Amino acid sequence: MNVPASAVAQQLQSAARLLQTGDLARASALLEQLLIVHPGLPDAYWLLAGVRMRRGEFEAAERAATTAVQLMPRNPSAHALLGEILACRNRMDDAERAIQQALKLAPSHPQAISLLLRVLLAQSRHEELLRRADEFIARGWSSHETLSLRAQALLLLRRMPEAVDAFRKVLAVQPGDIQAELGLTSAQIGSGQAGEAESSLRALIDEKKDGPEVRYTLARALLSQQRYQEAEAELRRALVLRPDFADAHTNLAELIWMRTGDSGAATVELDAALRAQPGNAELRVFKAKLLEWAGDAKAALAELERGLAFVPGHPNLHLAAAQTGFRCDPPAALRHAERALQLATPDTTVLSAYGNALLANGRAEESARVSEEMLKLNPHEGHAIALRASAWRVRGDPRYGELYDYGHFVRAGLIDVPSGWPSLSDYLRDLSAALHKRHLLNAHPIGQTLRTGTQVDLDLEHESDPAIRAFAQAIDGPIRRYMQAIGPGNDVLRSRNAKDYKITGIWSVRLRAQGHHVNHYHPDGWLSSACYIELPETLGAKDGEGWIKFGESGIPTQPPLEAEYFVKPEPGLLVLFPSWMWHGTVPFSGGEQDRRLTIAFDVVPVV
Repeated sequence: MNVPASAVAQQLQSAARLLQTGDLARASALLEQLLIVHPGLPDAYWLLAGVRMRRGEFEAAERAATTAVQLMPRNPSAHALLGEILACRNRMDDAERAIQQALKLAPSHPQAISLLLRVLLAQSRHEELLRRADEFIARGWSSHETLSLRAQALLLLRRMPEAVDAFRKVLAVQPGDIQAELGLTSAQIGSGQAGEAESSLRALIDEKKDGPEVRYTLARALLSQQRYQEAEAELRRALVLRPDFADAHTNLAELIWMRTGDSGAATVELDAALRAQPGNAELRVFKAKLLEWAGDAKAALAELERGLAFVPGHPNLHLAAAQTGFRCDPPAALRHAERALQLATPDTTVLSAYGNALLANGRAEESARVSEEMLKLNPHEGHAIALRASAWRVRGDPRYGELYDYGHFVRAGLIDVPSGWPSLSDYLRDLSAALHKRHLLNAHPIGQTLRTGTQVDLDLEHESDPAIRAFAQAIDGPIRRYMQAIGPGNDVLRSRNAKDYKITGIWSVRLRAQGHHVNHYHPDGWLSSACYIELPETLGAKDGEGWIKFGESGIPTQPPLEAEYFVKPEPGLLVLFPSWMWHGTVPFSGGEQDRRLTIAFDVVPVV
């Protein structure tokens, strides 16, 4: 039966209205009936793909969108919709190709522009997202969403002052955008404007714009101001508003741990959440990490295996079990690492866990091969270099000595006296007093290497205390002298040497008696450091107490690899070394008055 074209168009319009109003069942039925009569109708397939995507039927949606693209290959909206569906199926490479085809056909297509930026965001390609967003804006193709995604990229890149400006531009286009308000306050917290962020967030609450994200961000603003009790109260309010708010749960647990040093108290809310959601892998992994870093790796592994009983085959649980198990049960760690490799994309995180497990099980040669695979993905991957070094040392490979050239690559010297202080001792006295005021908690953050002590992040650029702010001047000369001393070369350290540098993270650690750092490397740096501000009287009393040590692997090996090189701290001494070099400290004895106060930071080269 021939149906007039006008009637077909009317049916398509009706289906589009049903889709817009959310009446997906009727829209689907209408389109399916229409396609029985007109099986080659491209717009019907396009609309049907949209309906099925909205219903979460992504496989069927992809079939419909693929047919629409085949029937109208010059239609950019069909390609864009296919890209969106593929992104929903987590097939990001295919999604990007479809979206790029849409942009090739229509360079200013609003949906395709937004989708491309979102796909880049989903893959953490933040630099590329920022570059593409700037290109679109320069061509006059800016939109509220383009501006929002650009601001989000700056936030994730931790370019906080620029992110503040970017979110303000979003709010100028769309005042009252709550996500932009939250992004702005997050950027303010990250750029040392926590008080201003707090005021803005309290204004939102007064304006009846309260919600779990508002309370969570307010807690972060309070944490930045070291108002820990108030921050804990806000995190609890966020969880009342959203009981399954994972970030609030993890921040609350870590805060309670750092305030009390009591892992049982820290996991009370987590345990309640896991009883309600036993298959929540994110919370399960965090609880295990908390137990591990509180000193009970066996309990952490048992927690992860308990989670696998609820969600068998969950890749993140297997990965976390591999990351935890190599310290306490190497065979179990290897089983979990092999399963994670089967279930997840073999990126550097999964390969790292596998390489650790191989090394812990005495399979150094295979571990070295895994490190080479990681270096193909990222030639500057710190863990790959550290893993390869341990494997080489176990095997007696002579290349290990070239990589761990302590005489050339570990250098120690006094920091410079910054302007405004007559002597180094005067500066250290003021710096020590300022740092002690920041160490108000009782236990280390989750995932950090110190034991029996506390750690606080610093922000030299936005620091209010003059002694802490002047630390940037005190270390500038030593860093530049190190870079000049090692010179150029083809090895993994000197090949990156450049004319300039930047600090990518800086923090202070205060250890109490018996405190130490477990053996570790720094994944985000090129050079790393330890600067000694205040030292215990028991330093070096016996067996190098409190000294920094190098070469002892953070991964159990067969045979064990002991430290090869030690440096004795002294007040004002700055030790610089490659970030991928295994290092830790020797515990020191003493009483309540004995403290080891340091500042550490990571450096990356800037061409």
